[in-house]
Amino acid sequence: MWKLIWLAVLMQLAKAPAAPPPAAAPADIVDRMQKFYDQTQDFKADFRQTLINPVFGRKQVFDGVVRFKKPGKMRWDYVTPEKKLFISDGKVLWMYEPEDNQAFRQSLADSTLPSAITFLFGQAKLTQEFNITRAEDAAKYGAAGDPVLKLVPKAPTAHYKHILLDLDPKTGQVKQSFVFDTQGNINQVAFSKVTLNSRISDGVFSWSPPAGTKIVKPGQLGGD
Repeated sequence: MWKLIWLAVLMQLAKAPAAPPPAAAPADIVDRMQKFYDQTQDFKADFRQTLINPVFGRKQVFDGVVRFKKPGKMRWDYVTPEKKLFISDGKVLWMYEPEDNQAFRQSLADSTLPSAITFLFGQAKLTQEFNITRAEDAAKYGAAGDPVLKLVPKAPTAHYKHILLDLDPKTGQVKQSFVFDTQGNINQVAFSKVTLNSRISDGVFSWSPPAGTKIVKPGQLGGD
C-alpha cells in the first residue's frame, strides 16, 4: 500500500514543471549600491540588530551606534539590553563584554565577517564574491518599492547560507541586511539616522582592553 502511495507521489513530482531560476538583479541597482559605498569614506548610524531563531520561536533585539571608516575600520557600540563593544582598527578585531570583564581578540584578516558586511567599509566587491538575484519575497524584507537583493556566496561557507540586502531605491544605500545561517537562523541589522563622510577620527577605532580584562584567544571562541 505505502509503496503504491510513494510511487504515485514520485510520478506527480516527475510531471511537475521545474521551478524557474531566480530573476537576475538589475545591474544598475547593484552598480548603484557598490558605487554608493565606493564613494563613502565613513558613516555613522543607529542600528537595531534582531537575532531570530525560527525553530524555537526566539527573538533577541539589540540597539546601539555603529561607525565605519575606510579602510577596514568599524565600531559597534551596543547600548541595550547590555553594553558591548565590537571594534576594529583595520587590523585587529576586538569584542569586549564589560559585564563579563572579557575581550575576544582576532586578526581582521582571519575573521569570518560576511563580504556583504565588509564591503560597507571598502573591503569587498560584491559581484566578485556573490551570485546576486532579486529576492523572491521582497515585500517581506523591505518597504514598498525597495529593491531587495539575494546574495549567495560563490564559494560556499559554513558560516552563512545567503544574505538579503534591503536597499534605498534612489541611492543604493543598505537600509537593512539579513544574514541567514545554515540552520535557518536570521541576523537582521537595520540602520537609521545615517550620517555620511563626517571625517570620523581614527582614534574612535583605537581601543585597548582595560586592566584586568580576561583576553580570550580565537580558538576559545564559542567554547572551542
